[in-house]
Amino acid sequence: MLDGKFEPNEDVHPDIQIRLECLRLATEFGPENDRRDPIPIAEKYYDWCLNRNSQRQSKRIAKSKV
Repeated sequence: MLDGKFEPNEDVHPDIQIRLECLRLATEFGPENDRRDPIPIAEKYYDWCLNRNSQRQSKRIAKSKV
């Protein structure tokens, strides 16, 4: 993972891999202020990946427009 690409590792649980990738994204692409404490941002990314507490509600909006 030295080149920044995600490579699945069978020895590590998939949930942990997703959390580590979210942490990497939060530290690599976050603003400087958020990099000081990236864990809350990484948790927000993780919740979004698993559709927990997601603020995006496109399915509901799409169904109501039809």
